[in-house]
Amino acid sequence: MRTDYKGLLLIALPISIGTFVQFLVLLTDNYFLARVSEAAINGAGNAGLTYLTIGMAIFGSATGLQILVARRKGEGDYQMQLRTGRTGWIIHTILGITLCSILYLLNQGALGSLIDSSEVRDVFEPFLGVRIWGCIPYGITFAFTAYWTGIARTRLLLVVSLATAFANIVLDYAWIEGNLGFEAMGHMGAARASLMSEILGFIAGALLMLKVEPRFFKLPKQPDGEVFKAWWKISGPLMGQLLLTVGTWTSFFFFVEKVGSTELKVSHIGRNAFMFAFIVTSGIGQTTRTVISTLIGANRNSELIPTVKKLWILNIIGVLLLTHGFILYPEFIASLFFEDPDHIAIMSKTFTTLFIAVLGFASSSILLSTLEGAGGTKRAFIVEMLSAGMYLAGVCYLTSEVKGNYRPIEVIWRVEWIYFTFIALGCLIALRNGKWQRGLESLS
Repeated sequence: MRTDYKGLLLIALPISIGTFVQFLVLLTDNYFLARVSEAAINGAGNAGLTYLTIGMAIFGSATGLQILVARRKGEGDYQMQLRTGRTGWIIHTILGITLCSILYLLNQGALGSLIDSSEVRDVFEPFLGVRIWGCIPYGITFAFTAYWTGIARTRLLLVVSLATAFANIVLDYAWIEGNLGFEAMGHMGAARASLMSEILGFIAGALLMLKVEPRFFKLPKQPDGEVFKAWWKISGPLMGQLLLTVGTWTSFFFFVEKVGSTELKVSHIGRNAFMFAFIVTSGIGQTTRTVISTLIGANRNSELIPTVKKLWILNIIGVLLLTHGFILYPEFIASLFFEDPDHIAIMSKTFTTLFIAVLGFASSSILLSTLEGAGGTKRAFIVEMLSAGMYLAGVCYLTSEVKGNYRPIEVIWRVEWIYFTFIALGCLIALRNGKWQRGLESLS
């Protein structure tokens, strides 16, 4: 494994390009939904965040699989690497069915009761009712991508991302407004387009895996207890951590919904804008976990700190390239989503808050990924719990009424500064003694 800038970019770029493609899908969804109504974009946005929250259990599990596969690859143990991948897709099939069932039960009124606006709730519940079925294909596809990322063959991810994104964009165009001879379905068209694109992405991933690793789908004669134990040891804390992370962030939008409809729309646009930073950090973060785990497995400890510094530099440069508009021309970006001058001004001020937040995100995400790649997922979970607690306390305070009025939304978004500061401090403390360079946890 190469640890120079070019070698690191060869791993990270396909992941980031895939994330960028997914961002275009999200942007397309919001463009069409904004043309339907404000309630459509707000209700579908909250439903999408709820789906994303429960999906973090899948992403956490996949991250653990990725770390395990990378470590086995670094150790040169191909058979254990393949066994980990096989067990992973079985686990993710069961996990997808379980999460689908949980979301179905929660969508029978419990989640809808958290929304004050009846118009937003009338969009939220049926939209989520369609989206939940994507947990199964979405979950299995992530098992494929975890294996490919672990062995640093990230170009394969790009094929799946492109297939998913292209299908979603075409179906959004056809089903939301009634183009290409189809009947207009409004927000329900967006939900069905997302579900169908996930199914097509799964099919593309399965066909690709059959071509590059045909033995991947061979079922073991009995459950692989050794791999399952290692998976749970690493993935368990990650699943809890990511559920807590995104669940806490999702709660932010339910708090803001009580502040006002315009503030909620500004926040959903701000969430989409935050994706510009995530495009970079997703690629660099997954690369960090793979590289750190592989280097530790191969006993190449002297390369660890220089490699982390290179990854941090790449992360900061990438984030600045994609988010400089937040500070240089925020009014122009805001005008793409708003026509009212007052709303444009509010969105522009929020972009300034977001610019500081994404810089904190870029730095703290490298530290967190380093800690996870070294096997310190339990420590990462503790850091996350502390940071999420401070985040929730900040959200409750900032969205509370002050003399009968609410704080401006750009002030409320400053809670992100608190969160990323605590993530960075917690990780620095966990990494301070250098033991992580030998692997914080045994992966056996």
